[in-house]
Amino acid sequence: MARRATFRLTAPVVPEHSLQKQVADALRLEIAPAGKLSAHGAMWFSVDHANFAGEVPGLRLTRGIVAGLPDMFVLHRGKAHLIELKGAYGMLSDAQKSVLAAATLAGVPVAVVDNLPDVLRALDAWGIPRARRVNLPLTEALT
Repeated sequence: MARRATFRLTAPVVPEHSLQKQVADALRLEIAPAGKLSAHGAMWFSVDHANFAGEVPGLRLTRGIVAGLPDMFVLHRGKAHLIELKGAYGMLSDAQKSVLAAATLAGVPVAVVDNLPDVLRALDAWGIPRARRVNLPLTEALT
């Protein structure tokens, strides 16, 4: 008699699109609407570079559009801060590694995160003023 496979529940994997929407919603509360300046001189925006190659990839490259740009930019006091969002099993592409390494060497703060609490921690570490409307769960805030 064949033995049945054991059924196990697993946590759902949050796709990057859902994660980016969650982070964007939080940044609207914490800083300001996308592309708008907060009362403390901070702003943020996302870059949509889905289907980077497109139908005519050469046209994008000649305009300076490169693969590997991070998902979100936060600007404060004349400095850019870059956030790359990765789903639970996402990995950086070679292009992303190259862009993020170049940004780091240029002195730009970079965070590669897979959840909202880590985004908020990055903002706090960088000294980006936020409204603190979105709180970190107590167990995560203590780690």
